[in-house]
Amino acid sequence: MPLRHPPITITVDGRPVALLTPIVGRTRWMPRETFVQTVLAHQADPALRRNLDSLAPDTTDELSL
Repeated sequence: MPLRHPPITITVDGRPVALLTPIVGRTRWMPRETFVQTVLAHQADPALRRNLDSLAPDTTDELSL
């Protein structure tokens, strides 16, 4: 039996503004080719990386895993 998650209410200043619900019946995996086509078709704006770097220039790249 699949695990059902209840919806989550998103609030702003205590007022409900959105409802986050699971997508029912959606495939949890897909072939690599489909994934690549889907992701490459919806890339973020190239300027996003520059904007994020200017907002938070510090990284954790130097930390060991």
